[in-house]
Formats: sequence, structure tokens, C-alpha cells
Amino acid sequence: MIKETGKEKMLYMVLFGAITALFLATRLFRLDMAPFTAEGMHFDEMSAAYDAWCIQGWGVDRHLTRFPVYFMNTGPGQNALYIYLAAIAFKLFGFSLFKFRMVAVICALAAYVCLYFLSGKLFGDGLISLIPNALMTVMPVFLMSEHWGLESYLFLSFSIISFYFLILAIDKGSTGYFVLDGILWGITFYTYGVSYVVIPLFGILTLGYLLYMKKIRIRDILGLGIPMVLLGLPLALEQLVIAEVIKPFSTGFMDFLPMDRSRVKDVSFSYIPENLRTSFVTLFSKDYLFYNSVPKFGTIFYISIPFMIAGLGLVLVKTYRSLKSREYETFTLILLLYISGRLMSLMSEGLNINKANELYFPYLIFTAAGIVFILEKINRKWPVIVIAAGYGISFLFFAKWAYSNGEDSWNYQSRPRTTEYIVEDIHTGLAIEEAKKIAGDKKLQMMINDVEARYLQICLFAGTSPYDYDREGYEENGYAIGIPEELDLSGDTVYLIAGELHHITDYLVTEGFTNKVADHDGFSVVYRQ
Repeated sequence: MIKETGKEKMLYMVLFGAITALFLATRLFRLDMAPFTAEGMHFDEMSAAYDAWCIQGWGVDRHLTRFPVYFMNTGPGQNALYIYLAAIAFKLFGFSLFKFRMVAVICALAAYVCLYFLSGKLFGDGLISLIPNALMTVMPVFLMSEHWGLESYLFLSFSIISFYFLILAIDKGSTGYFVLDGILWGITFYTYGVSYVVIPLFGILTLGYLLYMKKIRIRDILGLGIPMVLLGLPLALEQLVIAEVIKPFSTGFMDFLPMDRSRVKDVSFSYIPENLRTSFVTLFSKDYLFYNSVPKFGTIFYISIPFMIAGLGLVLVKTYRSLKSREYETFTLILLLYISGRLMSLMSEGLNINKANELYFPYLIFTAAGIVFILEKINRKWPVIVIAAGYGISFLFFAKWAYSNGEDSWNYQSRPRTTEYIVEDIHTGLAIEEAKKIAGDKKLQMMINDVEARYLQICLFAGTSPYDYDREGYEENGYAIGIPEELDLSGDTVYLIAGELHHITDYLVTEGFTNKVADHDGFSVVYRQ
């Protein structure tokens, strides 16, 4: 609802359309290629994608746990929401890396829409209300986290979505909207483990503030709290099982099983001194994970930091005035979310960007508030031009880096190697996709070296049943792994052969087979036409 002249309305629509088009383009362009090129996936992506494939087909994960609320992965656990959303996508459209990562884009788009309406409430109508959406579109931390499938980053998108509906419920004074928001916050628990602390703390602070402002009723509190508790209960029970407080159990539909390691010790007051010393650099420049940030650009661009600090100061002033006058202020709830997330970040072991990803929502709002303050104070065209040019140039240089993989970056071939956070090449998986298309209904025999190291991606791209996972026989799935004692020369079998086994390829060619060299890693797809 814009109150400007017709010309200004047209300019508003053009700018909003351009920002939205850029948002979609930057998220969808090379979605199955960047950040790790077409042939690289984070191990946690592969784990989540394969568990999603198992859930959509068989109702169990690869460890045969029925509809877990917290997935095992390799032992310490993995958050459930991304996996279930990916399972729905696979059920409807089949598996591909693009479809798996599309889950992050769709959730980010929902957050983008909610931010648009929230911005109107925070900054009023008109062109200035587009600043938050423009920042979300170009800031590196948003673009990077919304362009691949690390499941924990859903906390950022769902924080925006759930927060907007909280503001909507408060503004409308409707218990029904509080119920809806309670459902959304309950779902948000399943995005990332840090939410177990951030959401309850934010809820307590918000409840105290709203009661002080007389902006919430008992029935609203119940409407908000009951669905949150009910939705969070299964996750709480699983955490109690993991902590060995209660024994593993099953409902007949869902299994609640222990993990190899509890992450309770990952949160402690003892980490606060170290995080106070290092967190500014960690959150705004770089952490120890190469795929979370680009030091030369920063997480929110370095030009944002002065605006962000100014905006935080403004929000503190607004909050002080709100508490003094007992007049409700929406910006105060942004501050409370920031305080909740910041306290959690200070207590986190090995703090990194994804462990504090929800903080980038308040950072974005603070930055927008600082920019708006400058523009309103100066009230000239040149600050608009200077600020827009600063962000535009920063974004162009960042985009060139992000999509070209022209230096040591996300590119798996030149990545720094670590022991825990692994980005693997998926040459083998993509070659399997090629071979499956050629094989059709015929049996596929995969002669692959180093099967153990590539096992998870083989299962993912071959579509292995979870009941065959970690077994040697796969014939019932229409394919087999290994070098058979006797080759089938009838043409009923298609062979995917690693390049170093070229003598087998050469022999089959002499027997009348066709050798199609795969596009990935020297594999050959050998078949009889």
C-alpha cells in the first residue's frame, strides 16, 4: 500500500521487480554447480539427500530408523526439517542435486516475501521499505547459505518467516494468528540445534515485553505456546534419549534412538571469554570453514558494518523509549531476537557462521535502519547514489568470485582439506546418472574403484534402498557393484567402468559393445546397441 504519486508507484514496482528478479537469478544460477562446482557436494548434503531419498521411498533413514525427528548421519546427528522437505521434493519430482538444493531456495523465497511485508511495518510505505529486501538479495551470507543444502541454514530463513507471523499476530491481536505462529516456531525447532536455546529464550523475553506493554492475552499465550510445545515434544524426547536420560523407544510409527555422541557439551558458559574475543571477526569476516564466508568481502559486506552499528544504536534508543513510555515498538522484538541469538553464539563451542546464522536477520534489519537514518537525515540524492553504488560494486565483484570459482574458494578441487567438514567430488555419482539413463530397464554393472570411500554417493545416485545400504548385493535394484567373474556379452547388461579398468572396456569393445566416455572423471559407459 504505497501512498506516493503514480510515477513513484511505478518506480517502486519496477525496483521491487528488479530486486526480486535478481534474488531469484542469484539463487537459481548454477544451483547444481556453485558453490562446489558441478562435481562437489558437502558430506552433510549427501547424507541429508540420501536419507531424504530413503524416507520418501521406504519411511526409514539409511540406518533403518522409522521417521526420525533427528537423523543420525555418521553419529553426532543431523537436523530433520531439510531432509523431510527434500523427501517431499524427491517424491514428487525424483532425485537430482538441483532439486535437493532447491529446498533452500524455496525456503529463502518464503523468507524474502515475509521480509517484504515486515519491512513495510518497520519502515513504512515507499521506496525506502525495499532496502531490507535489496540487502538480503546481495549480502554474501544470504546468497551463499541459500545456494546449497547445508540443513542448519534453514534456521535463518525460518527465523524471518516465524518472526514476521509473530508481528502479524501482535498487530492483529488474533489468537488464530498466534496459533499459526506457534506452529511455525515449533517447526523452526527442527531446523538447527541452536534453536533449542534461542527460541525459548526469545519467547521468554518477548512474553515479558508484551505483557509489560499489555499487547498479549492469556489465550494468545496459550495459542502460541501449546503448538510450540506439542511440536517440540518429539524432539525433546529424542534429545533425552541421546542424553541417556530415558531409554530408546518406538511408537510403532517413529523410532527414538540414541546417537554416538551428545552435543550437550557444545554449549557452555566456559566458551564465553574466547567467543567475546573472536566473534566479531568470526561473524563479520571469516570462520574456520572455507565454505561459510569470503574474507575479502565479509559476511554482510564490510561497508554494512557502520550502518549496522548505527542501526543497533537506533534500536536501543527506540527500545529505551518504548520501555519508558510503555508504548509497543516492533524494533524491540528484533533486538530481543538478536540478544537471544547473541547469547547462544557466545556459549557455542567452536563458534562459526552457520552456528549463529539466525543472527544475520537482525544484522540485516540493523543495517537497513542505519541506512534509512542516514538517508532521512541528509535528505539528498547523493547519499542514495553513493550507498547504492557501494553495494552494487561490492556485489558485482562478489558475484564474479562466487560463480566463476576462479580461485581457491568453494571449488572442491582447490579447497582446504579438513578432517571433519568434507566437501567431496561427485564424479562417480554423476557418471552413475549418465549410465542409468543409457541402461534404462537393463541391468547396470558398476565397476568402480575405491567403493568404500565413495559408498554414500554411489547409494545416493544409484537410488539404493536403505535395506540394501551397507550390503554387497544390489542385483534386486537392477544394478551391481564390482567386477563380475564372468561378463555378460548378451547386451542385457550395461557397464559403467572406471578409466583405470580400460582393459575391460577395450575387451568389450572388441566384442561389439559401444564405448561412450562419460562426462565425469574418465568413466566409460559400455553397452551393446
